[in-house]
Amino acid sequence: MTDAPVVTALDNKPRKSANPLCFIVDEDFVFRQDLAKELRREDVDTVEFSNSSRFTDMIDDQNPDIVLVNLNSAAPHECVRTLLALKECRYSGAVQLFGHCESKMLESFKTIGVDGSLAMLPPLRKPIKVATIHNIIRERKLGAAPAVPGGVSLKDALAKKMVNFFYQPKFDLKTTLVVGAEVVARVAHPQLGLLTPDQFLKGADPEALLSLSRLALVSALKASTHFHELGVGLPLAINISVDNLLELPICDLVLMHRPEHADWAGLVLEVPERQIVNKIELLKARAPKLKQSNVSIAIDNFGRGSSSLNVLNQISFGEIKIDRSLVEGCATNEGNVRICKTVIQMAHNFGCRAVAVGISTEADFQTLSQLDCDAGQGFMLGKPMSAAQINALIATLKAPAA
Repeated sequence: MTDAPVVTALDNKPRKSANPLCFIVDEDFVFRQDLAKELRREDVDTVEFSNSSRFTDMIDDQNPDIVLVNLNSAAPHECVRTLLALKECRYSGAVQLFGHCESKMLESFKTIGVDGSLAMLPPLRKPIKVATIHNIIRERKLGAAPAVPGGVSLKDALAKKMVNFFYQPKFDLKTTLVVGAEVVARVAHPQLGLLTPDQFLKGADPEALLSLSRLALVSALKASTHFHELGVGLPLAINISVDNLLELPICDLVLMHRPEHADWAGLVLEVPERQIVNKIELLKARAPKLKQSNVSIAIDNFGRGSSSLNVLNQISFGEIKIDRSLVEGCATNEGNVRICKTVIQMAHNFGCRAVAVGISTEADFQTLSQLDCDAGQGFMLGKPMSAAQINALIATLKAPAA
């Protein structure tokens, strides 16, 4: 069968139908066709996919109310790819996992989605009834954005100055010294406690996301000054979309807030791989001025299959961050270890540092070190820390040689 999506009751243009829209991702042609047919009888529009290869663009175009994702235990990586694509698009609708596999496996993959700030529904085991899916769609109020706990929104959090920044350390895999940190946002809510991005980014409008990026950038620059005064040249990184990178006056902000030292360690802007590919010319035009301001660009989430050697040849990237879906289990997964090895070698060939994201076991750490990966981060190495906590960590370590 072809990998092209089967579009039913709409074409590949912004839809005008008032019906709810459901995306179905399942390699079983008969099942997804039968499910789509029954849903159409209930006035639900559908788009069906055999895998995630044509998925991302249509998510951006159509913004479905719910996405049904089959977890095939024989090829679970396809489910991971779909969840990562949804995260990348900041999809705000509901995600329903289903499959023939055990409930524990379904729950574990639901956790992957939750970690990616997706609105994950309780998973279902096959066979599933059409009535069950239809009721779920109706209960989602035909695409209404999922409620955020306690009514917290990014806009409110910014207005009330509840956004704080934490630092996840990045370690040299050979020396185990701290060689950088990623700045991550948290919301300190007076009643709900410390909230992670999945609890305040859902449904955030572009203006609020731009404000968050600006705040993260300024905070990273001020923290960089603080670390420099401690005698540590610690490059700090922030996640940022290409659109926000292009819109913000980054070089001006750097000039205003960076440390007044010639040997400043600099700043790293981590941009998702897919966005780089889509806007390479705009980034290429901006990159030289950023470099003059000691700001480098890193390719984040690398390994999802959308980059090309041509992209790497057009911009001098500082880092390639290997996606966690390839890092996790690389010690035992032959496919993952081969890909990690290739990415690391490719990074070095293009003068980039290779950074592994999501290191969670000692075996994966050792494997990546043996593959000559430059640096890594993950909960096994260090969770996001407050400024005081990373100060204490840095105090126990000597600054790495330049």
